[in-house]
Amino acid sequence: MTQSKTISVAMCTYNGEKYLREQLQSIASQTRLPDELVICDDRSADSTLDIIRNFTDSAPFPVRLHINPVNLGRAAKGITRNFEQVSSFCTGDLIAFCDQDDVWLQQKLARMAQTMEEQPNLGGVFVDAQLINDQGVLKGVLLSETTGMTRREHQRLMRGQVLPVLLSMTKVYGCTLMVDASLLMKLLPVPPNWWFDAWVPCMVALHSGLAFIPEPLFKYRIHAAQSGVGASLPTVTERVRQWKRSAKDYWIDAEPQLSDIYARLSEENSPSMKPHLEYIRGRMDLLRFRAELPSSTLSRTAKILWKAGCYQRYFNGWKSMIKDLTA
Repeated sequence: MTQSKTISVAMCTYNGEKYLREQLQSIASQTRLPDELVICDDRSADSTLDIIRNFTDSAPFPVRLHINPVNLGRAAKGITRNFEQVSSFCTGDLIAFCDQDDVWLQQKLARMAQTMEEQPNLGGVFVDAQLINDQGVLKGVLLSETTGMTRREHQRLMRGQVLPVLLSMTKVYGCTLMVDASLLMKLLPVPPNWWFDAWVPCMVALHSGLAFIPEPLFKYRIHAAQSGVGASLPTVTERVRQWKRSAKDYWIDAEPQLSDIYARLSEENSPSMKPHLEYIRGRMDLLRFRAELPSSTLSRTAKILWKAGCYQRYFNGWKSMIKDLTA
């Protein structure tokens, strides 16, 4: 018999009056209710606080509201700081992160918590979602289709290939995630060049198990006022733009993040982190190599072929080689 764990739902709000009631009601309708809902509001100027207080009066679980002394802002850093705060206020064994504008299906918390309880090696689980528009109409697209979290990628993740999967693109959104609260000391604070959604699942997977539940257990809303990262299937134009992106630009963006995670893992001074550190260093070296490739076709080709094994290990193998050969 598995032992039940207490559950905190961690939500950040800001001027969310348009969709907040529906989201709060979906949490109150869970087949397994949370033990608390903890909300950090970033000084909303609309009726968000009134909606929360009215919900608190009838909620079937405790609701704890914290209002930030100053507005942290809707940029990635502000949102990250707010989610750090709300995480630290949670008292449950498990923390489920929650956006203000989605809609949870009734079995979301039950399925996630059950998976965590039945597999004690897991430090986190994340789920799929159905995309809806601003009116709540299904768009016919799953969140996993926009992130590239395929069955193959999940299998790689479960085999421990954490960094090859999670460094390639945003595969896990914070609102899809439940984590073991005992890991918070290793997860936080989020370093300056990362945002919450990318950092937390990556660190969870590095320090324990991270599993994907391939069921759409909530509705992820796409709308004009959305903060953070939206989701959509890439268009042909976007795919072409990504293909044409220079290795030098990729290096400029990726180097600060890789340096941050390398520094954090190095501080732990743990033998278990050594393979991850070696992978990060190898990825950084190849990124720098790609950014500094000569313009001469002959010299460029020779250098790329010499590094073929590294392309296979740290990027997309022959696809990345072709991209650099034709740049």
